Amino acid sequence: MRTLRFSVIVVIVGALVSALLIDQGDRPATEPVAPLRFSVPEVTGEQGTWFCPGGSAPGGRAEVSLELVNAGSEPAIAIITGVRSGTGVAAGQTTEIVPAGERVTVRLADHIGDSAWLAAVVEVDSGDVVVEQTFVGPTGTDRAPCHTRTATRWIVPSGATRRASHGEEMLILLLNPFYDDAVVDVVFDADVGIDSIDGIVVPARRVVALDVTEEVTVAARVSAVIDVIAGRLAVARLQVFNGEDRVGLAVTPAVSEASAVWYLPTVHRGTRNDVISVINPSPDETAKVDLEITADGDTRLDPIELTIRPGRTVAVVLADETRLEMLTEFSITARSLSGLRVAVMIESARGAARDGIPTAAATIGADVASIRWIAAIEGDESVIVILNPADSSIATVQLVAIDAEGRRVVAEIEVGPGRRTVVSAAEIGGDRPIVENVSSVPVVVGRDLIGVSSHRMAPAVVAGPAV
Repeated sequence: MRTLRFSVIVVIVGALVSALLIDQGDRPATEPVAPLRFSVPEVTGEQGTWFCPGGSAPGGRAEVSLELVNAGSEPAIAIITGVRSGTGVAAGQTTEIVPAGERVTVRLADHIGDSAWLAAVVEVDSGDVVVEQTFVGPTGTDRAPCHTRTATRWIVPSGATRRASHGEEMLILLLNPFYDDAVVDVVFDADVGIDSIDGIVVPARRVVALDVTEEVTVAARVSAVIDVIAGRLAVARLQVFNGEDRVGLAVTPAVSEASAVWYLPTVHRGTRNDVISVINPSPDETAKVDLEITADGDTRLDPIELTIRPGRTVAVVLADETRLEMLTEFSITARSLSGLRVAVMIESARGAARDGIPTAAATIGADVASIRWIAAIEGDESVIVILNPADSSIATVQLVAIDAEGRRVVAEIEVGPGRRTVVSAAEIGGDRPIVENVSSVPVVVGRDLIGVSSHRMAPAVVAGPAV
């Protein structure tokens, strides 16, 4: 009966898709865009649009595929519009049906012609579908959610360009999903000085890979503020490590909106080297920021105090912070004391315990808490970290694992105010499950995805009212 029912659904969906594609045509450049609210991805309503800045073609630094994750109870339709680099023929569209509780992988190279860089715009008819990107390159693998909005300003808190000595390469991917050209100015703050590029044109319905390694050479640390002076973009950072001390690949969404508070649920010290970068994009105000530590148990530590000059970035190497010596796993809240908005990224280097392969990972912080999050999990040692930022409210959190067989409650836990808890992949069970986190009060959910020889970090996706 289930097979027959699904066959009927496929026929009906096919008819609807055909009608949608026939009626679609070229969209005006003034096509409405979801209002900018948070930097973390957010699914709301009965449908949505995802902007995926993409990666490289096969054989490049980070071959990109899409993964469509359906946390709903009904099949969903996804219309994928490819976006290419260069001046060739524009990429076309393809349609995917995503069964309830399942994931569908779409290799962009199969749908986009000869192009060095590949990106996509994905329209879905369900508020329970999450769109993420997966990457495979010569130095490693990574995973990152796509954006759910475009913006006129983007911030990249950290990167490195010491190609000759450390094998570091940094690129910024600029996706223009609209039918008018976009123009951007970029300001770099690096340990080797401040630099800028003005008037970069991102053609309509194209993706441009800005090679920061060529623009700001031999920088151990470089951040970027991208001002879109015409149009709107979606942006990501692609960082390659291929040296003796670190080998890895980290493709990280840029920050679309600075915030006075950022949450980093998954922080480690000792077993890996985590570095937190905080950028103050203000051109004329100094930011004072506290990094507040949330440790397990009753441990209470004074915050790490930062003073960040206008337009500059401060990097905190957690291994150098002696006050953290007794900690291994914890969370950090970056709080601007004056309310001046900043942006935050955490980068991590670790060696895989089983084979000694060093890996690299990075993610931006979460600038929002919510009562519902969706997280796709993979990796035998992966964890979900739940942080309760409330001052006085206890969070009762129900974790629901979702797959093709349906939904099952795997845990119901309480997280005290100002506390955190960790749930392992083994506790969740299943093969690459989709996990819904539903809480009585707003919490923050992060993912630490650890495999045999890979490490990836990412926030979960907001799927409910957010604050």
